[in-house]
Amino acid sequence: MDFHQSLLSSLNDQSQLRTLIDLIPEFIVLKDGDGRWLVCNKLVMDMYGLELEDYLYHTDLEIAAYRPHYTTLFEYNYKTDEQAWEKGSPLLVEKSFVAPDGIHRTWEVMKTPIFDEYGDRHRLVIVSRDVTERKRAEEALLASQEQYRLIAENMSDVITMMTPERKLQYVSPSLETMLGYSPEEFREMERFSLLHPDDVEHFMDAFEQTLANHAVGFKDECRYQHAEGHYLWFEMNMTYVVRSGSDTDYILIVSRNIMERKNHEQQLRSLAYMDPLTGVPNRRYLMNQMTQDMQTTIDNDTLLGVLYLDIDRFKEVNDTLGHDAGDELLVQMVKRISGELGPLDTIARIGGDEFVIILPLITTHKRISEIAERICSHLQHPWNLQSQSVITGSSIGVSVYPHDGIEAELLLNYADQALYTAKRRGRSQVCFYKEYE
Repeated sequence: MDFHQSLLSSLNDQSQLRTLIDLIPEFIVLKDGDGRWLVCNKLVMDMYGLELEDYLYHTDLEIAAYRPHYTTLFEYNYKTDEQAWEKGSPLLVEKSFVAPDGIHRTWEVMKTPIFDEYGDRHRLVIVSRDVTERKRAEEALLASQEQYRLIAENMSDVITMMTPERKLQYVSPSLETMLGYSPEEFREMERFSLLHPDDVEHFMDAFEQTLANHAVGFKDECRYQHAEGHYLWFEMNMTYVVRSGSDTDYILIVSRNIMERKNHEQQLRSLAYMDPLTGVPNRRYLMNQMTQDMQTTIDNDTLLGVLYLDIDRFKEVNDTLGHDAGDELLVQMVKRISGELGPLDTIARIGGDEFVIILPLITTHKRISEIAERICSHLQHPWNLQSQSVITGSSIGVSVYPHDGIEAELLLNYADQALYTAKRRGRSQVCFYKEYE
């Protein structure tokens, strides 16, 4: 099982996912492409006083009818959602309101749009963090140098001060906690050497914009290398500070470790590519992977096998033993097939009892046939379902890239046609779209 399958398998329990997002100390909301709420964690429900029926499949404007005192806030949510869709990439915004505890709080909101394979809106992932305390700290830092020093040395964020000439004036002791380097070691390093190579130019652009515009609170993200060698994501908040008299102006950079948020966002994004029952990729992931594997096939002058299969008489299993048994059969089937696949192969569930297997970097049609026949034979062995031994099989249809076609959808269609040919010939057998000697 490759890395992607391992990750997806670890998230196949929806109750575990619900527990996970409820434990995240940030607001988590997942919406569909039309702005309807699909998932939110307990923090969100508690903040707005919502029950499941209040938000599920409702838009922000519809939810506002249940919570009219938050109408302005929900209208702002809708407006910034549209901005994220128009931008087509993660959008960072802030919103402030009086929370139920009576405190006026500021929230930093990351809205990440996800599009389907046709470029249409699919999901919007929203992660909000309460930055009230940080905002207050930043204001205090700007008030006086002494106050800045006291706060900086006692907070977990990494604080740095740089002159417009990029000369380091100060780095907080928290650097050692976050990245494993003492401030003294950092001062001796080549400037920006801890930045990920892909982020150096990005960082410099942000720095120059802050400098040129005398910006306050310019936000960006980059990766810093830990003393142990790995990289960590940080959110940077850059502020141009004007000093009076002969003192030199400087750029104040507040860097916060956001690895936890990045991981959470990645886990939520993975839902768009996962079949929750079996833990294998879904059709959307399959189409992306096929495109990549087809290019690999061209680059290496090899073949790519597309195997389309389902369970013969699957409806009889559901009707006789129940849908729970049918679900268990699908899970066992994936495990059995995965044991026959290599690290570069992919299995995906595309609906019901239908699965597609991609076999890249195959040199001959005979090799594709051998793998398909082995899988077909293995799936005819008895299944243990609810303490009963059940015997069924699977038919497999096969198409081959590039000989049968050069488009992913066409290859799937041809493999599907071959599957039904196999069924007409008596089931539990392999049939190619075109026969090869």
